[in-house]
Amino acid sequence: MDSPKSPSVKVQLQKSLIPTFTKQYYSLPSPIIKYMLENASAINYFKLLQTCKILQNFIQEKYGPQIDILEVGNNRSYFFSLQSRNKELKIRGSEKIYNEFPKNQKLWVRKRLLFDNLSEKAVTSTYLEKLNFSTVKEGYLLRTHISVEDYKKISVPSIEIVFSDGLAAAEGFDIISYTLKHLPNLKSFKPPWNPNLTTFNELTSIKRDKKLQKAEIYEFVAEFNENNLRGFIAEQLAPGSTLCLRFTYGVPIFLNFSVKKKYQNFADEFNKISSTKIFIKSDPREKLDFIMSILCITFIVFLFCFYIYFINI
Repeated sequence: MDSPKSPSVKVQLQKSLIPTFTKQYYSLPSPIIKYMLENASAINYFKLLQTCKILQNFIQEKYGPQIDILEVGNNRSYFFSLQSRNKELKIRGSEKIYNEFPKNQKLWVRKRLLFDNLSEKAVTSTYLEKLNFSTVKEGYLLRTHISVEDYKKISVPSIEIVFSDGLAAAEGFDIISYTLKHLPNLKSFKPPWNPNLTTFNELTSIKRDKKLQKAEIYEFVAEFNENNLRGFIAEQLAPGSTLCLRFTYGVPIFLNFSVKKKYQNFADEFNKISSTKIFIKSDPREKLDFIMSILCITFIVFLFCFYIYFINI
């Protein structure tokens, strides 16, 4: 007699009480990580991110991907380069370079931000919304016009150098006064003079712990006052620094020449006895206008002489 078929027994495999992979947390406190990120070379982190997934997630979740230098301009071709010699991580490229930025994350620029020949709309809607520049040290606006609001956004306390070229003085906004008041670490700057608002008296009254090493003011036009100029130099410029006053274009040439001559005479005497040096410059277009004026006067004199000679014949 056949034995009855024994029932099959299903063996339920128990889940392991100890997971195969455990969730890991970065062990250093956030303030220490923040200090490291703000002070160490970004290229070191770039190498570390390739091998350390934990640190990579921590940085990108809390601060976003970081680089040292971002240079953007219409006349630049796109390329991405690592400069290990200078310990810098740099991105340079055309205006469309923002297509290479990480999606849904801000790119953290830690050292230098440069815009070259960009429109105000491109700077505002394209870049400022996609960048974290809270710790940037240098800002360059080359032939780039931005609004007052955007300038204030870029003017973070960590900035040491602000260089603008072609940025016109905005109505109702004293860019020099604002920059000195809101950038405590500023060492060098090149802003435009606002003839309706800016005065050396006002700039002298601003109290700062750090003095400037280099100041270049363009579109400058102001009546000469030796005491006001001396006060500004003593209060805002460090020993051994330089001050360049670049006169504006468009003022009647002979009037501009008269005022500029007073500043130049003062600079010549001042530079003999002080480690701080003053340089008086003109807009390049002014020299061309002066040459054209001389040529016109010479031509008129020539025609007049020729006319007199022709009559006497």
